[in-house]
Amino acid sequence: MTRSQLEVDGRTIALTNLEKVLYPATGTRKFDVVDYYIRMADAMLPHLASRPVTRKRWPAGTESAPFFEKTLPAGTPDWIAHFTIEHAERKTVYPVVRSAADLVWLAQVAALELHVPQWRIDLSDDVDRRTERLVLDLDPGPGVTLDQCARVALDIRDMLADAGLSSFPVTSGSKGIHVYARLASPVKSESARAVAKQIATAMAAAEPQTVTATMAKAQREGKVFIDWSQNTAAKTTLAPYSLRGLAKPFAAAPRTWDELTEPGLEQLLWSEVMERYEVDGDLLAELSDEATPAPVSDKVIDLGEYRKKQSSRTRLESAPSRSPRPVQPIREEAEPPRPDLMGLRPMLATDDPIDGLDDDWAYEGKWDGFRALIRVLGGRARLVSRSGNDLTGDFPELGAFADCLTRGGEPVDAVLDGEIVAVNAAGLTDFSLLSSRKRTSEPHELRVHLFDVLHLDGVDLWEQPWEVRREILDSLDYFDDEPLIDIPPLLPGPADTAVAVARERGWEGVVAKRRAARYASGRRSSDWRKQKNWNSVEVVIGGYRPGRGSDSKIGSLLVGLPADRGLRYLGRVGTGFTDAELDALLEELQPLRISRCPFVDDIDKPVAGSATWVLPKIVADVAFMDWTSTGHLRHPTWRGIRRDKLPGDL
Repeated sequence: MTRSQLEVDGRTIALTNLEKVLYPATGTRKFDVVDYYIRMADAMLPHLASRPVTRKRWPAGTESAPFFEKTLPAGTPDWIAHFTIEHAERKTVYPVVRSAADLVWLAQVAALELHVPQWRIDLSDDVDRRTERLVLDLDPGPGVTLDQCARVALDIRDMLADAGLSSFPVTSGSKGIHVYARLASPVKSESARAVAKQIATAMAAAEPQTVTATMAKAQREGKVFIDWSQNTAAKTTLAPYSLRGLAKPFAAAPRTWDELTEPGLEQLLWSEVMERYEVDGDLLAELSDEATPAPVSDKVIDLGEYRKKQSSRTRLESAPSRSPRPVQPIREEAEPPRPDLMGLRPMLATDDPIDGLDDDWAYEGKWDGFRALIRVLGGRARLVSRSGNDLTGDFPELGAFADCLTRGGEPVDAVLDGEIVAVNAAGLTDFSLLSSRKRTSEPHELRVHLFDVLHLDGVDLWEQPWEVRREILDSLDYFDDEPLIDIPPLLPGPADTAVAVARERGWEGVVAKRRAARYASGRRSSDWRKQKNWNSVEVVIGGYRPGRGSDSKIGSLLVGLPADRGLRYLGRVGTGFTDAELDALLEELQPLRISRCPFVDDIDKPVAGSATWVLPKIVADVAFMDWTSTGHLRHPTWRGIRRDKLPGDL
């Protein structure tokens, strides 16, 4: 690993692997990203200032899987400013970017995308988040061009101008356009959100054939979706001038309104953004909040003046006036939990072949983690394993489900199906990190991949076909800005294509699902079929042997599979452990010691003679190269304990 040092703003920053190619399609290196951040710092910093920064990182380059990072990782320089946000069950410490040195450090950790909320720390307090700007994210639906987005952006500009607000367009670097507006004085985030929603709904009412303000993805085909929700205090938007983690290094680029009137509008690469900045300076200078803050106002801005001015324009005569949301009744006491919801268990896949399946099947990724049903009932989240064990206490950070599932301040009940995974620095799921995450210092991100919804907001869905449930799941926007929770897209078919994509992405395998299948709670059904990309097996620990020269250390584990009167011996697992894992295993196994061998097979005398037998209660995951001719594991390696399973599950 090549190392160097760079002094920026009086800070000495250690840089590694500067020749690492982060954008393989263009050969763009980490060195180039560092250079971009330094050259663009004066433009970027005013729009990042006094805001907590959520990062999206690609340590292995943009052809690999990224991960979102909110909290500061271990090893963060002590000169990086930070801001703590307290959630219901956890605290998150975010970086606050103040200098070019901060940006260079972000480049060093391959933080290509920088996402910020609209509110500012210096305008806010513990109760209220306040902002001097709002943003509207114009997202083109299927079949919609960037030019069509530009036409909607121009209409929004006119609407804002009539309301006395200046606005600024930014091509997002991905598909759409961000339109920012500078507010006359700081307002609460909910007030900015209300204004943005007014604008979006008015535009959708005026141009219903081409514009939508509805969150449901099914409503977006052929239309420009105006996302007003990014003004919510809990949500973020890609910061102006930030790079995108795409095949090529596009960036969020400020544009002139004249550019948006010309046909053939395109997203800009980072090199084009730098060239434009050298000529034009910061086109968003008037948006910057760096000026002395104006007096704080809690007033909700109304578009009444706009409507008066627009009354003669027939295209907007139908724009609806604002009406207050109906007051929700206060619940005097929580409703008792429904037994049918509490009794749901994960549906399981068979090992039936997936080759040759027709178009009645769809394909999802299979990830290496803990399967769990997530019940969010009455504003409280509970995680339940496939065997019915409560995993909630093991993953307190996943209380985020309850934080996200709200509407109008009221909790939304849901039962979701997914996989809890740990994502390593390379962006791959790593079961050994998940199982040892409380003891490891290796950097990783906890995440939940959702793939099914069984109940939502009072509606039972498990009797609906998988295709309907999946469409509903894809339409959910509750988790859009919660990096712990995501809804991975389907894999392309047919089966061989899906398998190839899963292998390329380093996933555990593929699950094929019949589109018409109902959810078979707690049962294994051939309507779901799994195929792994490598060999792994879940085993039961039946004993252990000491390490060389020490009876106080585990040298290897003796493992097997449940048989009629005990365990069928599969072999010894002696690699893949960390010292901390071995110590924890010894502590866990010692209380389970028994005098009788739990294996029904004959075991070699040298092995049996030095073994300590244990009650076969602990299930573990083991990877291996192949089976031997005697039915034992060839080159097995330890992956971790399966806390979500019991021996009877195997």
